[in-house]
Formats: sequence, C-alpha cells, structure tokens
Amino acid sequence: MRRGSKRARRKQLRWEIGAFSAVLRSSRPGIHYTATIHATLTPEPTDPYDPDEIADRVRTALRTTAAAAVRDQDPINLPAAQDACAQQLRQPQELGLPDGATVTASVHLELADEDHAAVKELLTAIRAQGAADTLTRQRTEAFARELAHPAALLARWLQQPDAQITQPPSDAELEALARRLRSFPKDRDEPVERQLLTILRDFLAEFPKEEQKRLLVILLANGMRAARKPGHADQVEALLKPSPATSETSPTATDTS
Repeated sequence: MRRGSKRARRKQLRWEIGAFSAVLRSSRPGIHYTATIHATLTPEPTDPYDPDEIADRVRTALRTTAAAAVRDQDPINLPAAQDACAQQLRQPQELGLPDGATVTASVHLELADEDHAAVKELLTAIRAQGAADTLTRQRTEAFARELAHPAALLARWLQQPDAQITQPPSDAELEALARRLRSFPKDRDEPVERQLLTILRDFLAEFPKEEQKRLLVILLANGMRAARKPGHADQVEALLKPSPATSETSPTATDTS
C-alpha cells in the first residue's frame, strides 16, 4: 500500500522502529527485563511500501531475537544480560524487506521497580542460604576430620550410652571406617596441600612394617633434595632418628667410673 510521499513514509517508518519497547522473560520465573530497542534499516527502502507493515515485521523479529538472547540470563547480573542481548541484535537480519534491506538494532535493558525489588529479595535469600550451606559444610568437614583417626572413632564410640565397653570394635573395623572418612570426596575448594596430606597418610598406612616406612621416608627425602629443598629433606630424615627418650633407655657404653 502506498501512503503519502516518499519522505513521509520514511519519516513514519523511522518513528515506528526508532525506539520501541519489549518485555522479556529472564531465567528467574516472574522477573522480566524491560527493553528499549532502536532499529535501523540498511539501506532504507526506496520502492513504494507500507511503513506499518514493515515496522510490524521488524518489531516482531527483533523482539523474538531479544527474547531468545536473554531467556537464560540471570537478572541478578543485568550487565551480562545487556551484553548478550546487544550482541544478538547488532547482527544483521534479512527479513525479506524491499530493496534487500537488513535490520540491525541496539538495545537498553533495565528492570522495572517491582522486578528490582524481586531481585533484591532473591539476592537476600541466596546469601542467607549460602551462609547456611557454608556453615553446614564446615561442620560436616570438621566432624569427618575428627573421626578420620581410629582413636577418635573409638573415643566417640565409648561416649555412646549403650556402648559395650568390654566389647569394643576391632582395630581393623576402626581403621576401615577411618579410612572411608579420609577417602570421602573432598570439596573442590579444599586446598591441594590438605588433600595431598590425606593421600600420603593413607599411602603410608599401606606399609605397616617399620623397615617399609623407613624406605618410604628415605625416598621422600631424596625427592625433596631433587627438588632443591634440602631443609625439608633434613626434617623428614630426622624422623628416622631415635628420640632422646629412646636413646636414654638404649644400652650404653660400659661405665668406667
């Protein structure tokens, strides 16, 4: 349909697509983005055309593109949603328009007052839940560390009201349970050093004989020296030396007094 002069049609089309609004769903149910979209046709149509028909087609297409871009975006991170939507809308789209015109657009996202309030409540709930989860995890990890030694397990067992003191768990049962606690999957945020200590402890426990342990200590010290850490190697090898109390009780040279 032909409407008015070429100049009038162009002016009307620019006005209809130059700035229009859209309400877009976010990844959080009930919270929506309010978008203002600014569209541009390149090149502008020159043949006779209906500005309303083209404007309807452009607005529908761009609203659909914008909705898809932010559907999985969290309104808590409004800048990220803004970037994702803008990136999609600035990609040229061919909508079968006159003269082969393509559509590009810019966008500004914001949240309405009620959606701002909903995001604030959501953040408060997330923070409270995060604090509660952290405390629960810390208590659980501390309890597991406490019981990761057979002696601690036995002490805990003896504290039970119905514990049969004359029939305690066997050493093998206590060690097996302690080992399960030590090998339980650790939190990925736990320092590597702590995880390594747990692995080394279990590894050494696989070699109960004293001569086996001495050999492992020597191998560990050699590895530290190869890593140019002689001080640490000396500390490890010092574990092989008898303690002063042991030396005092060991046979000594004949008293010549």
